[in-house]
Amino acid sequence: MKWKKQERELTDNYAHFIEQLNTASKNLHARQDSLGMTLQIAGVLFKQNELGLKLWEERRTALEELLSQQVLPLKKADSLRELYEVANQMESTFKLRTQRIREKQFAVAANFDEIDKSLVELDRSKIKLHTSRMQSRDHEYLNKVVADLSGTVQLAAPSSTDPSLREDLNDAKRAIKLAEALLELKEK
Repeated sequence: MKWKKQERELTDNYAHFIEQLNTASKNLHARQDSLGMTLQIAGVLFKQNELGLKLWEERRTALEELLSQQVLPLKKADSLRELYEVANQMESTFKLRTQRIREKQFAVAANFDEIDKSLVELDRSKIKLHTSRMQSRDHEYLNKVVADLSGTVQLAAPSSTDPSLREDLNDAKRAIKLAEALLELKEK
């Protein structure tokens, strides 16, 4: 009895493959969680930099309007030009920063989606393995039943046996063989 259990465990490679799928799935979920946090952080940074860009654009525009006034004292005009240059540089800095953050968001989102697709494929593979495992067990069970039935027919040798019993046993064998054939077709 113990030997049969060990033999079944040796022939059941499904558990090993299912464990590999579970490990891969666990690792990908951990990476996806990390990428999800990165996306959240990048989203916050993007909003902050987008707001900063908008504020520097508004400052630059306001300074342009002030500089366009015809009569300005020289000191005030120089100060406004300096502020305008700073606003222009800051606007450029925030624009570049916002673009880089957006590009990073897209790259991280692409990785997130790629992991998501892989997780779906892993789940499909697990389902296929579970199904195949169940079919394999059914096939083993049917083989055992056929072997048991064959043994029963051989042991029931007296010629006075009920002919309808023999016919029923033969019908059962045919039904089992048909079921095995169906399982084999489904496996393919």
